[in-house]
Amino acid sequence: MKIGKFRVRRRALSPVIATLLMVAIAVAAAIITYVWSMGLLGGLMGTGGQQTKEQLILEAYNWTGGSLQIVLRNVGSSGVTIAAVYIEGTPWVTTTSAVAIGSTATFSAAPPTGTWTVGASYTLKVVTTTGGTFSFSVVRGRAG
Repeated sequence: MKIGKFRVRRRALSPVIATLLMVAIAVAAAIITYVWSMGLLGGLMGTGGQQTKEQLILEAYNWTGGSLQIVLRNVGSSGVTIAAVYIEGTPWVTTTSAVAIGSTATFSAAPPTGTWTVGASYTLKVVTTTGGTFSFSVVRGRAG
């Protein structure tokens, strides 16, 4: 383009250098995003705490007559120490009991005082010393 007597050039960089700069910026942005996301996911997954390794299942129960008996099995990847067991929010067992990986713990006692209807379903909650909570359903008058 000619303005007056002077010739003006509008090209600041060649297209090859511009393309290389765009690729370098995209790679740097991808690396920063990767490092940030791995830090975030590593923090969420790697430090989930002891509760993520604790897993209890209610293997069996028998709530016939005036006694309730439950059998809990540890199917997690670490040992579990049971701090308390509650039935409908009322403490039932408050003594601590350690359950090794793959083993069972049996609790047998009269349920807390209250009206327990035969055939009704009640919530049984098991709380561990690390704060893990496991919830199960038991039916009065049945063996499961």
